[in-house]
Amino acid sequence: MHGPAKRFAFAALALLGLVVPYVLAEGVYSIARRTSLSDALYREWFVEPTAQDPSTQMITSVGEIKALLPLLKANAVGLGNSPFVELESEEAAINRTENGCLVQKPNLRKTMAYLRSNLFNPFDQVTYFHDATRQLPPELERFFDRYGFRRVHLTTNEHGERVTLPLVQAAAKILVAGDSVANGVMLDDSETLSSQLQARDPHHQYVNLGIARAKAADIVCALEQAAARYRGEIRELIYVFCENDFSSSEPYGQPEDLIAWLARFRDREQIDRVLLLYVPYIYNVVPEVTRIPGHSHRDFPTYRDEKQRQLTLAGQAGFAAIDFLAVANAQRQAVGSQFAPLALYVDHTHLSKLGVELLLPRLAGQG
Repeated sequence: MHGPAKRFAFAALALLGLVVPYVLAEGVYSIARRTSLSDALYREWFVEPTAQDPSTQMITSVGEIKALLPLLKANAVGLGNSPFVELESEEAAINRTENGCLVQKPNLRKTMAYLRSNLFNPFDQVTYFHDATRQLPPELERFFDRYGFRRVHLTTNEHGERVTLPLVQAAAKILVAGDSVANGVMLDDSETLSSQLQARDPHHQYVNLGIARAKAADIVCALEQAAARYRGEIRELIYVFCENDFSSSEPYGQPEDLIAWLARFRDREQIDRVLLLYVPYIYNVVPEVTRIPGHSHRDFPTYRDEKQRQLTLAGQAGFAAIDFLAVANAQRQAVGSQFAPLALYVDHTHLSKLGVELLLPRLAGQG
């Protein structure tokens, strides 16, 4: 074999010696990490990070998220409050539909947190959530460590109820019903309204029936199912009402319909006490801070008329009623800042741990 031919053969063998191990490595990496090695190396070596304030560690480019979409999808990581519907899957989902009603899945253990970003709605920031037992690839862990805020856990029992801590078994049950506000979305299991009430009252068992994204008709379904499950044991009902349940077209979307149903439910199940907790969006709590020109929720409905009817009808039905606006206003005066009520929320509608803590004395005062 002449010189040129020898050199070509040597180069071919050398190239083959590099390609074969790389292909093997690519296969092993893809199976283990559920993403490609070449894509990971490209992002690691060549993609320039977006310029940002290092003290805030805030996502400022949607491209940072888009680059990770295949990896997020492969690992069943959901992104809430975002436009990335391609990440929606049965594996990632917390809820499902049964017999026409939205229900929370049983036996869940989810990790969730916020992502620091103002790409979409700064008052309703992007969240991420995934099975707590899932080992995420290093690329996602680094991303979440850099931008994530306060990881918490959501756990459900065999009935799809969010667990209440401490665990108490008692014949006398107090139901906490509603949508994601009642559920305690983005609070840890021990921080929800149900859990904070349970920690102060060992004589009753607090049952969290809250379902994220539930409409009023779904909450009615959850209450009917709970009534069958706990027949004769329900002593009280705390109905956490969120303003997005007002609707002129949905069942129980008007105050007259909802309060009338709750009264019938109370009488039928012989419930001693019903408390309606009205929780407004922050746009109706601190409008001077949150109704910003050009913002998507600048013209968010005030619901003044619906709210007045709701609270009036609740009183006429013999329910106790609390408007969380009173808690927020008291905090505004106590701190001396228009911004103080914001600390009572984790986003534009869900209460923070502090918000729940400041609410508890008012709940006790309605006893």
